[in-house]
Order: sequence, then structure tokens, then C-alpha cells
Amino acid sequence: METTKVEVLALGISREAVEGLSDALAEPYWMRDRRLRSWEVYERTPMPTTQDEEWRRTDLRKLKLDSFRLLTEAPGTYEPEGSSDHRSGFAQVVDGYVTQLELDPSVAEQGVIFSTLTEAAKNRPELVQKYLGTLVPDEYGKFAALANALSSGLFLYVPTNVQVELPIQVSHTITRGGAAVFPRTLIVGERFASATLIERYYSEDFEEDSLSVGTVEVFAGESTQLRYVNIQEWCRNVWHFLAERHSVGRDAQENNLNIALGAKQAKANVDAVLVGPGASCEMLGLFFPDRDQHYDHHTLQDHAAPNCFSDLLYKGVLRDTSRSVFSGLINVHPGAQKTDAYQTNRNLLLSDSARADSIPNLEIQANDVRCSHGASVGPIDTEQLFYLMARGLSRTEAERMIVDGFFEPLVNRIPLEGVRERLVEAIDRKMS
Repeated sequence: METTKVEVLALGISREAVEGLSDALAEPYWMRDRRLRSWEVYERTPMPTTQDEEWRRTDLRKLKLDSFRLLTEAPGTYEPEGSSDHRSGFAQVVDGYVTQLELDPSVAEQGVIFSTLTEAAKNRPELVQKYLGTLVPDEYGKFAALANALSSGLFLYVPTNVQVELPIQVSHTITRGGAAVFPRTLIVGERFASATLIERYYSEDFEEDSLSVGTVEVFAGESTQLRYVNIQEWCRNVWHFLAERHSVGRDAQENNLNIALGAKQAKANVDAVLVGPGASCEMLGLFFPDRDQHYDHHTLQDHAAPNCFSDLLYKGVLRDTSRSVFSGLINVHPGAQKTDAYQTNRNLLLSDSARADSIPNLEIQANDVRCSHGASVGPIDTEQLFYLMARGLSRTEAERMIVDGFFEPLVNRIPLEGVRERLVEAIDRKMS
């Protein structure tokens, strides 16, 4: 499938950049109007500070948004390792531009749409207008409004009764410093559909800071099974912000896994809204900051319907002077009886200077529910370490084995062997 080649924009983050991007993509008028409305919300929304509860432990004073630029062109192509025989589709996004997009013909024949958002807005406007920006509206926050104004991304639509057996992969790459990218992914699964999408953010090292503001909206319809995996491996000079929200319908099953290994500072909001009776959602997270990296994860299990189930497990390992923040909320609405919800955050400290803040929360407005939460922060178990070292392993080898075992249950949930192998290699590099 051919993709639109954009050859304009050398502008900073501004209204002119919003207009230029829309013109370059030759978008429908309603898409341009949406962008401009979002820009107006962005301009009048104050920058978050440590006086705001959600940002109390994440300081943005060193972030200078006016120093970033939307790039003029995509300089090359990059593809993740692994055979194309083990995926149903693939998209490559370089410096914010889709440079490659393919979908297995046998899958496309079943009515599956995998395209750029621009193409979808032109060809299936009724679908894009129905879903785009409804889970992450401008009012979600300043960075959400900025993303809505400047994002260009991908659209995956799976019709009723269609099962996409092999995963679809998406690779986002930044090739130079000073860049601002706004990746966006919209996933819609109709009744009794199933699909898996694996999204990876990756960049080589560069000296100048760059910016990534991502948005993910996932809609699982009645009795649908969707799985979404997000792997963040930006280099250490990237500021990363992500708003990821999942809507889970009646009797639907949705699984999401978020992995954070890169960036200098990353702030991710991951929400699941269970909107139909019998909905089920599994939320998994893996993060491993080192040196002076700072990760901030906020999660929401929002039970808006009765007889729903959610299970969250986030695990983190911290080294050196790194810091992590986990704040999770289980929210049970009035009338959401028979809710069954669990929330667990485990943190393993490999350094006395590392710090992990864990803040689990419950807000229950129904009287017939089963909800629990738990959190732990601590160093490696000395008995485990002694046991391994007594059998000939060095301290480094022993720690590596313990960390691998700590993460293994989450790594094994990734439905593609090549991706699992790359992740294990990345974790081992962190331990070196």
C-alpha cells in the first residue's frame, strides 16, 4: 500500500505547523478543523507542574517545547528483526512519517483495514469520525491536546467475526535530535473479532533532545478479543509522553502490555474503561530505568458496568539513581455490582540510590464487589543471591538471573518470538 509522502514542514510546535501538516496530508476539512480546535485547547491549557497531583513527582521544568521541530522528510527505512512470515501486517514510521505499510492480502480480503489515519479519514470517514479522539479528547490534558493537533498515525479496523491470526507490527523510529513526533494508533474491533498489534518506539543515540507525544485508542466491541503491546525503547535523550486508553465492551476480552526501557523521562497514562457487562481486561507493565532515567506510570481500571473483571500487574527493576512512579486506581461506578478487580505493583531495587514510589488506590461506589490492591518495593532477596553465588555465579550473573526470573512471566506474554528475544537482550544490556 502506498503512503503519502510529506515534503513540507520545517516549523516548530505552532499553529502554522498544524495548518502546514494538514495541508501537506491533503486531509478532509473536518480533520483540519479538529486539529485547530485541539490547538486552541492546547494553547489555553497550562503546562503541568508539581503542584498538580498527577504530576507531583514528575518535574517538567527542563522541558522546552519551543526547541523541537517537525521534520521535513523521512531520511530512511528501518525494520525490526524477524521474519515477515510471522505477522499479518507491518508499518514503519520514520520521524513521524509512514514510509512503509503492508497487510497480508488474505487478511485484507476479509475486510480488515490497516492504513494511515489520513487514508482512513478520506475512505471511511464515518469510522474515523465515530472513534477518533473519543477516548483521548483534548480535555484529557495539555499533551493530549497537543497530540490531537499534530499527530499523524495509523488505523486498524477488524470487522465483525474476523479473526486476524498473526500479529500486526508497527515500528516507530526517530533518526535525529531536535525532532518532535506525535505517533497515533486507532484500533477498532467489531463484534466477535480478534487481533493483536505490537507497537515499538525505537531510536539510536543522538546528542540533542527529542520529543515523542503518543496516543493510543483501542475499542473492543462485543465479545471481541484484542491484544495490544507497546514497547518503548527510545534513546536517553527523548522526552516521552503517552496517553493510552482502552474501551472494553460486553463480554469482550482485552489484554495490554506496556514495556518501558528507554527515554530520559517518560510519562504514560494507561486506562481501561469496562463499558459492557462481562467485560474483561488484563493490564501488564514492565519497566527498567537506570542511570538518571525517570518513569511515571498512571493506570486506571474504570469499572462502569456490572460483572466485569480486571487484573493489573506492573513490575519494575531500578538501577543507579533512577526513579519510578506508579499510581494506579481501581474505580467502581455505582451499579457496577459483581466487579472483580486486582491491582499489583512490584519493584526491585538494585541500588541504594534508586527510588520507586508506589501508590495504589481504590474508589468503590458499589456494595457487591471484590477488589484488592498491593505494592512492594525492596532490594534483591539476600538469600536468593547467596544461594546462586554459592553455586559459582558472580554477583552480576546472580542478579541478572534474578531479574530475568522477575520479568519472565511478563516477557512470555509477548506473542512473537523475535520480539521476546530482542526484549530479553535489551534487559541483559541494562544489567551489563
